Amino acid sequence: MTYRARVVVLDPVSPSALADLEQDHEVVVRLHPGHDELLGLAADADALVVRSGVTITGDVIRSGRRLRAVARAGSGTDNIDLDACREAGVQVFNFPGVSAPAVADLAVGLMLAVTRNIALADRQVRGGQWNKPRLAGPGLADRVLGVVGLGPIGSRIARLGAAFDMRVLAAVDRVTPARDEELRGRGITRVPLPDLLDAADMVCLAVPLTDRTRNLIGAAELARMHTGSYLINVSRGGVVDEDALLRALEDGAIAGAALDVHGQESGTPALAALDNVVLTPHLGATTSDAQERVGRLLAADLRAVLADGRATNRVC
Repeated sequence: MTYRARVVVLDPVSPSALADLEQDHEVVVRLHPGHDELLGLAADADALVVRSGVTITGDVIRSGRRLRAVARAGSGTDNIDLDACREAGVQVFNFPGVSAPAVADLAVGLMLAVTRNIALADRQVRGGQWNKPRLAGPGLADRVLGVVGLGPIGSRIARLGAAFDMRVLAAVDRVTPARDEELRGRGITRVPLPDLLDAADMVCLAVPLTDRTRNLIGAAELARMHTGSYLINVSRGGVVDEDALLRALEDGAIAGAALDVHGQESGTPALAALDNVVLTPHLGATTSDAQERVGRLLAADLRAVLADGRATNRVC
């Protein structure tokens, strides 16, 4: 009898991806299990599939007696202990860029929602209030968009901002004369992060969560932004010091914020009490189109890895 590898799916993936995986593997779906249950699931798994909702710690990796792969059905890998995976010889792979259009589109949607008070207006109209004069907000044309991070997501945000006739500034990690020339050819001006914060009307964060980017935007950075500016975060919650952001919003230091990612992705954040804040539950990659694409790639890469091959985008 042909051995069927056990694939444990811990975060939601598309139904078509599950059906594809089930053709070749034994698939167990346990969404967002507690830590003790997760240890038990990993013990008998050949592969684990996660998105952003489950953290794969070192003890989870070490409990996997025959674990060969951890698949991140998305971009980042900050919820996976990569050192433990390397030590155990477990392949980790992800799909950077596949969902970038969906995330960038949401970033622009959040920008419009917070500047034009769309979410607040919707709540008020549902409650029978018509406060049209008090809901006026700035347009995007001729405003300065500051994009922090120019990977696949940030680059698309920059292009979309330019389509709204915004002037685009960018802060990037790796700076070379050739990169500056390439960015100028795309109508983007590269500036250091402090200068971007000083100048931008909209600051949009599109960076991975690393030791360098954790709390990248704190009290000092928010103090550089002007009182009519907005912060949009579609990267990772840990990139922003949310306590400092709350104080800045309450004090009127900035005009508003829109967050798709949060330091704690459960419960009701303190920011929810503010009318000049738009919050979504990490929806960036959650379009049917993006999830179908990721699902197809996930099934193909797991098939290769579990046949002792190599994933297309192996992280470790």
